[in-house]
Amino acid sequence: MEQKRRYDEEKEIPSPWEWVIVILFSAAIMGFGWMVYLLIPDAPRQWDFGQLPDTPAEQIYSTREPDLAQKSPRQIAPLPEARPQPRGPAEKGSGGGQR
Repeated sequence: MEQKRRYDEEKEIPSPWEWVIVILFSAAIMGFGWMVYLLIPDAPRQWDFGQLPDTPAEQIYSTREPDLAQKSPRQIAPLPEARPQPRGPAEKGSGGGQR
């Protein structure tokens, strides 16, 4: 006597229908892509690199040298619990190079 299958996971689809489902699903995806390709027109391309304010030609250092005597500000504030690192032997003998 054949046991009745109670759950959907135990039921099987016949083999030819499995391939029909896979092929129809793939054809639907390709058909949608082809339809979008035909319906959406190409837009004219406009290459305008002058819109960005940070192009290399507009940098302040591109036309004049930076002032080396002026100390640059720290970019990231030190953490409250930060302690200075001990100096290594190479940094001790370098003649007072500050960071």
